[in-house]
Amino acid sequence: MMDDDDLERDLAQALDAYDPVPSHLDVSLLAAFDARVDAQLAALVFDSLTTTTTRGAGGPRALTFEGTGLTIEAELSPERRLVVRLEPQKPTSYELWSGETRRSGRSDALGRFALTIPSAGPFRLRCEQDGAPPVITPWLSA
Repeated sequence: MMDDDDLERDLAQALDAYDPVPSHLDVSLLAAFDARVDAQLAALVFDSLTTTTTRGAGGPRALTFEGTGLTIEAELSPERRLVVRLEPQKPTSYELWSGETRRSGRSDALGRFALTIPSAGPFRLRCEQDGAPPVITPWLSA
């Protein structure tokens, strides 16, 4: 008789053989589990892709995230250039997660920084101001 462990192993093997995870998703799926537990997930409160705007097609995408004590406002250009402003405005450590790439830095004194997302696909930001818990954005597509 087959026990639960045997059944689970057989099902996993069948899924791997007949419906494997696409290779381009492996990195994103693993990165999703790589989130630090100490970080608070920020809420996406504005995304210009989901609202009617007067901007022309192909312009920058405006995004606003809110976490406890930190607001992240960002513009994402079609060329994957990300310009960020943080509120409150003060120096902040940040980390960009994009596929297997991790880039980190520190904002200026007014909580501003800019960077280019290295490749198309999912990315997220992790921001931490001195003395406050870190805030992490949900995954977005560049």
